[in-house]
Amino acid sequence: MSTPTDPTAVASGDPMQRPGFNPFPGLRPFREDEEYLYFGREHQSDALTNRLAETHFLAVVGTSGSGKSSLVNCGLCPALHRGQMSSAGSAWRVARLRPGSTPLRELAEALARPDVLFATQDTGDFSQAELVESTLRASKLGLIDLFEQARLPPRTNLLIIVDQFEELFRYRTLSAASERDDARIREDATAFMNLLLEVPAHAELAIYVVLTMRSDFLGDCAQFYGLPEAINRGQYLVPRLTRDERRTAIAGPIAVGGASIDPVLLTRLVNDVGDNPDQLSQLQHALNRTWARWYDESRHDHGRRDASGDTAAKPSPITLRHYESVGTIAHALNQHAEETFESLPEGAPRQLCEALFKAITDRRSDARGVRRPTRFDTLCTLIEADPEKLIAVIDAFRDPRCAFLMPPAGEIIDADSVIDISHESLMRVWMRLRQWGDEEAQSARVLRRIAKTAELHAAGQANLLRNPELQLAIDWRCRQRPTPAWASRYHPALDAALDLIDCSQARFEFEQAEAARRQAEETELKAQVERTRRQRKLILATTVAALLVASGFGYLYQKAVDAQRIAQQERIEARASEARALAAKAEAEEALIRARRWADQRDAVQNQLDAALAAAPPMLGPFTALTPQQPVVYLQTPAGQSRDAAVALQNRLLSAGYKAPGIEGVQAAPRRFELRYFHDDDKPGAQRLGEQIREWEFPAIQVVRTPGFETRSPKQQYEIWFPASTGVSSPPPAQQIR
Repeated sequence: MSTPTDPTAVASGDPMQRPGFNPFPGLRPFREDEEYLYFGREHQSDALTNRLAETHFLAVVGTSGSGKSSLVNCGLCPALHRGQMSSAGSAWRVARLRPGSTPLRELAEALARPDVLFATQDTGDFSQAELVESTLRASKLGLIDLFEQARLPPRTNLLIIVDQFEELFRYRTLSAASERDDARIREDATAFMNLLLEVPAHAELAIYVVLTMRSDFLGDCAQFYGLPEAINRGQYLVPRLTRDERRTAIAGPIAVGGASIDPVLLTRLVNDVGDNPDQLSQLQHALNRTWARWYDESRHDHGRRDASGDTAAKPSPITLRHYESVGTIAHALNQHAEETFESLPEGAPRQLCEALFKAITDRRSDARGVRRPTRFDTLCTLIEADPEKLIAVIDAFRDPRCAFLMPPAGEIIDADSVIDISHESLMRVWMRLRQWGDEEAQSARVLRRIAKTAELHAAGQANLLRNPELQLAIDWRCRQRPTPAWASRYHPALDAALDLIDCSQARFEFEQAEAARRQAEETELKAQVERTRRQRKLILATTVAALLVASGFGYLYQKAVDAQRIAQQERIEARASEARALAAKAEAEEALIRARRWADQRDAVQNQLDAALAAAPPMLGPFTALTPQQPVVYLQTPAGQSRDAAVALQNRLLSAGYKAPGIEGVQAAPRRFELRYFHDDDKPGAQRLGEQIREWEFPAIQVVRTPGFETRSPKQQYEIWFPASTGVSSPPPAQQIR
């Protein structure tokens, strides 16, 4: 046991001259050698001493963070060493332990430490702890037997302090990976309790037992026969600190450290703590951080004063500014833990840190978090870590400036060292650790579920895993990479669980391959059907195209034949038209010949008439003067057409004083209604005659000069040609001519 530091010596010095000193332990409990820094509960040590003297069995009960361990370490133990229990004296051998999952072994190791029961450690082939454990397991009087065998000096007392007694209940859940483990742990826990409960039954012996336990586990004490009765006789419920006691707990260590605190900050701290005893551990941590922040700043100012020669000035007090800069009680712990984590190099050290905290904490059995102290060699096996690398991570979190992990800084870590968090509040406040705890609890649940399924599958009561359970199990295996050491904490059937995953994955891959093969076959079949369908479409399209081409060719051929036939018909009609034209031409020429012949005959008759008139002038004198002055009009009509109109016009001409010898039908007729004259001198007369005829409602008549007949036709001789029926309007019938 370390010698307590003299508080007077500490208080008398300048805090600037003590680098690294901090009057607040942070999250960890006060140690016995820190009694001079422990304020606020001084008067409670008397009540503890009196209750322990009466019962030899004291249960210090309180909520998490209420200061149970600190009260025992800095209140009860120093009082006993000072001889405050007059009936026992001041000679005390103290065995400290935490039950964990192996309470008998922990008790044996605590009793086997040097200067507890036995001074010598030379025990031959077996260690002192093994011999002590064998004695403890022999009977429920094993602890009594060991005390008697130790033959301690007169008035030497044995104090057994079982800290974190609730671990006896928690670790039954944490460590029971199978029914066999659960039975072993139950037997060890029962034997451990029987050993402790024999102490008050032998009050004549100088053996005393002190338990510290969270009050929310009081109901679990009924699991052990005789324990509720013993606790009822020797229970001490840690009371809350009053406001004045809280002020003393804050200002006292600061004064011992040679510093001062601003009254505004002191009031703020008292108010921030409130009446919640769970805040005391966080208060100690916030004060630890605030002192460190103030110290760093004051040391800088102290260096400047030394340089200027002003050595008489005192450091400035701790103020609200220092407190708020570390995050206050509400955020200081989370902020500090994050800073410590981020100080680790990225990569493997941070992954090792995550594995470490997952191994020493548990949120599976209690949502508030459960501490799980673990031996260092076991930790290395659990997380498959190199010891030196793991120690580097642990040292970062057990640095005196944070003290998040135990054992405290300065103690050498070996294979037997127990690694633990310094206080449960770290699990509740550090958000990253809460997330890690949830992930670890979920991983443990997955292992248990898969192991149970493997057990049922082996019994023929469950199938292999299928998605999504299979994929979740595969992801869990890749993410967790479970080892037998890790799985032993939660379920022993890791191999069966992994075999189930492998078999399920192989079956899934086989089914996937079969499904892929069937899919490929279906795809090939669909492709073949599609090819056949396309081929049929192509054949059909080709056939249709061929039919269309054939139809097109047939149509074109028929069109060609029709065109050839039409052309033939047109040629025939053209030949017929040509023949008709030739015939018409021949008829016209014949008519012209006849007309000329008739004209010649007429001229001959006229000549004969003239000769006759010349031969008999006296007789025909009156007639001769009239004959040459009367115009002659000949009417020509198409054969079989316009005969009535011609007759009507003839009558009108005769009534108008024109000579109209007759009407002649011709084969070739003009296409319009014409009045022809043959001499230029006859043009005025022809125009007058044309106007006359138009007045007779023959408006379409055209006056035409016909050359070539001057020698054959006498002057004042005209011809009226009626048109053929080709769409040219004919003269009106005779009855319509006025």
